[in-house]
Amino acid sequence: MINDINPQMETLQTQLQELQKLHQQTAEVTGDKDAPAFDEVLGQLIQDVDVAQKEADSSIKQLAAGESTSIQDVVMKMEEADIAFQLMKEVRNKLLEAYKEVLSMST
Repeated sequence: MINDINPQMETLQTQLQELQKLHQQTAEVTGDKDAPAFDEVLGQLIQDVDVAQKEADSSIKQLAAGESTSIQDVVMKMEEADIAFQLMKEVRNKLLEAYKEVLSMST
């Protein structure tokens, strides 16, 4: 489960970089340098999801090594990581929909 997420995380990081470039272009056009950086918020979201995934992976390894006996904690960490990833994916999907809508309005 965790290994399947790594390629998706790389894709999300690439998309975040594109959003950062877009934010810079927008700030240059509007002249609004004090606006909250949305790319920083998304970057923090990606980092939080990454931490949750790593914690879940670590708890699985600890359970397999016999260092932990609490299956409930492992399952909870896995579910937290899964929910965090799903949330991030939905945010990305909504952003892409909005971006496509803006593009279609300008043509």
